[in-house]
Amino acid sequence: MIDQRVMEMDQVNLEGLSSVLDLAEVDRERRVDTWMGAATTIFPGLALKGLAPNPSIGSIQHSRMGPGSLFAIASAPIEVSYVPRGVAEASQFLTLMLQAEGTTIAHQRQRNCELNRGDICFIDERHPFRLVGVDCSQLLLLRMPRTLVMSRFPEMEHLVATLMPGRDPGTSLLAHTLLQLLHVANDLREAQQHAAMNAIVHLLGATSGLAVELENMPWRVQKALDYIELNLPIPGLTAEQVAQAQHISRRRLDQLMRDALGLSITGHIWSRRLQRAADDLRDQRWAGASISQVAFANGFEDPAHFARAFKRRFEATPGQWRAMARTLTH
Repeated sequence: MIDQRVMEMDQVNLEGLSSVLDLAEVDRERRVDTWMGAATTIFPGLALKGLAPNPSIGSIQHSRMGPGSLFAIASAPIEVSYVPRGVAEASQFLTLMLQAEGTTIAHQRQRNCELNRGDICFIDERHPFRLVGVDCSQLLLLRMPRTLVMSRFPEMEHLVATLMPGRDPGTSLLAHTLLQLLHVANDLREAQQHAAMNAIVHLLGATSGLAVELENMPWRVQKALDYIELNLPIPGLTAEQVAQAQHISRRRLDQLMRDALGLSITGHIWSRRLQRAADDLRDQRWAGASISQVAFANGFEDPAHFARAFKRRFEATPGQWRAMARTLTH
């Protein structure tokens, strides 16, 4: 059971985050306009309605978290709708939403769920969504690069606006981890931020919804994914080798992979290599490595072939990707 003292955000030390907005510092007659302006600037594509005049609470706190970001938001009752702006896949986020206080109803892709204290759900910024704050709410939002999450858990696409109840031990573990991250978020170095983001993405598999999805995945597919992750840096890794390791024909394993993930064995290998290379190009630990070295470390044998495949996937060259990451860091 979640420790209620931990879940009360007003008792949690938020010094690890930087304040973006606090309505307590704004004249009462300007609070609605200030809140609307700040929210739609920070999150392009949002539209807000239903905020009462002169709201008594309203704050946004933020910390960068490697390739993503962490927000703590306190809000009076409000309805939020979102329409994507057509940004490139590499700039899309999947948001983990932890309800720390109050109640929020989330709607996305013909699904909806009611979040109460300690509950979690996921929102995919690739698709429209609507959030209805029933009462005064405190939320913790972790925006994670969509490609990073989907490359690890493609099943997540089917779990948006699905309740991950706080009473579930896996959800409780993830909630505690996020709340503890609040203490140190702004003190983490770049490499530590990347490590924390990757660790949390791995922890997503402990939540109830994903755990069920993973349990329902054919065991041969799970074994194949583990084998690929272990051997991804090996340039000669082939679909035939993956299938042989599972003692199954490539054709049959390809069919199982397509049914479970929508990708063939070769397609998944390429997708994971490109995603890991993209992560490395944003990681300060690889700042001194050349683009060719990053390519070789992730199993690519031809840097020119890697550059072409990278641009097709992320709509930017590896050099442009690295430069954008450095700009965001500064």
